Amino acid sequence: MIQITQTKDFVSVEPQARINNAAVTCASLDRKGFDYANVKLLLGATDVGLTVCKLQESDDNVTFTDVSGADFSISGVLPASTDGNKVFEWDVDLRTRKRYLRPAVTIGNGTLGAFVAVLVQLFRAEQTPATPTARGAAQVLAV
Repeated sequence: MIQITQTKDFVSVEPQARINNAAVTCASLDRKGFDYANVKLLLGATDVGLTVCKLQESDDNVTFTDVSGADFSISGVLPASTDGNKVFEWDVDLRTRKRYLRPAVTIGNGTLGAFVAVLVQLFRAEQTPATPTARGAAQVLAV
C-alpha cells in the first residue's frame, strides 16, 4: 500500500486578497474516516499580527467550540507582523475529536493586512480515497 494515497487535502481558506482587521472566513472540514490531521496556516506578506489563531470542533457543523491546546495565543505565540511568509501548523490526533474541524483566524488592524491561506491534510484513512477528487485534488500525477 502506498501511504501517500491514504491522505486527503482540504483547502479551508483559499488564497485571496489581503485581509485587514477582520475574521478570515474558514470552511469547516468533515474529517470522518481519518485519524490524524495536519492543519497549515500559510501566512503571506503581512504588516500586522493575528489576534485569533486557533482550531475549533463541532459535532453538528453548526456549534463550534475551541480545541484545548490548539490556540496559539495560549499554547504558543500568535503570528506577528514580522512573521510574513511563514507556515504555522497544528498536528491533531482526530481519534478523540469531534466530527467537524475548522480554524478560527482573525487578522489585526494594520495598514495593508495579511495574505492568508489554510490547507488541511488528513491522514490514516479508514478507506483509501480512490480518485483524485476523493483525495481533495483536481488532478494527481504519479511519477
